Amino acid sequence: MKALLVVNPRAGRLRGPASAAQIKRQLDGTGLEVSQVEAAALSDVAPALAQALQHTSPEETRVIVAGGDGTINAVLPALIGTTFPLAILPVGSVNVLARELGIPLSLDDALPVAAAGRLHRIDLGTANGRPFGLMAGIGFDAAVVNSVTSDLKNLAGSFAYIARGIGLLARYPLSRFRVTVPQGALEADAWLAVAANARHYTYSWRLVPNAEIDDGYLDLCLFSTQSAAQTTGQIIAALVGRHTSYPGVLHLRAQQLRLQCDPPVAVQLDGDPAGQTPVDLRVAAKALTVVTL
Repeated sequence: MKALLVVNPRAGRLRGPASAAQIKRQLDGTGLEVSQVEAAALSDVAPALAQALQHTSPEETRVIVAGGDGTINAVLPALIGTTFPLAILPVGSVNVLARELGIPLSLDDALPVAAAGRLHRIDLGTANGRPFGLMAGIGFDAAVVNSVTSDLKNLAGSFAYIARGIGLLARYPLSRFRVTVPQGALEADAWLAVAANARHYTYSWRLVPNAEIDDGYLDLCLFSTQSAAQTTGQIIAALVGRHTSYPGVLHLRAQQLRLQCDPPVAVQLDGDPAGQTPVDLRVAAKALTVVTL
């Protein structure tokens, strides 16, 4: 079996002893024939991978990504709609998709899964045509993502988002959200919407606990509010996992939806900036093969 290896050398645990060369040597030891996909930046990964995939077949090759959720997101444009298996070596800072799929977070334990795990088909979402595996965040969380520079993220990891979020929360303005689905539309003043393809939002925290990564739907959680006190209550309820029935928190499931905001707000996909609203969201059912336990 061949393997195309994508490594993010700036991923959380790769700045230490777990170097790209070491990972390749360990994968070679599993019997895989490993070739590394070279790219100057994450934005170049998908074209480089797509070119490499033209010279092989899904039956004889799997794609192995050593990195975090941002690195996984970077390869999705080359894999969506194909049957090339994606295996994950979770060496990023948080590794949310690995947690969702039950992939071991230890590199030593994840290596044999990547080499010989079972194949499972999952959904992807798309936002204005760009694929994502976990979620599209619209509003507050995307503003936080936009405020964290790559240097700060490399220095402080997930704590950078916590610090930025606390600083931004008190002054973050509401926007008028209009959510349109095939059955109709709703409008509300809100500070955050999350369209989830998976249950996990960060670490083991489940912001949209009913979302399933292979059910053919996106689950939208909209945090509408009428006062600062209600917003504060929603945040506290969300932190302890009791927000699903809290006043102002709205839920819907759809295969496609459109979000417009006045004024426009930022969008993030799998923790990376992705422009502003309006955003058209769709589910691409069973669009990706992943390697799991």
